[in-house]
Amino acid sequence: MTHDLLVYLSKTLGLIWLMGFFAIVVIRAYSPARRAAHEAAARSVLAGTETAE
Repeated sequence: MTHDLLVYLSKTLGLIWLMGFFAIVVIRAYSPARRAAHEAAARSVLAGTETAE
């Protein structure tokens, strides 16, 4: 294997792998079935804070 071949493979397969990973993250983030879990996580940050009036 030459250096040029390794560079070509890493650029090609790395791009495909990262695109697949990004697609999986987007699908999981925008899945309607996970909406309740995301809202619970968002509200848990605010649950312990007190408002100053």
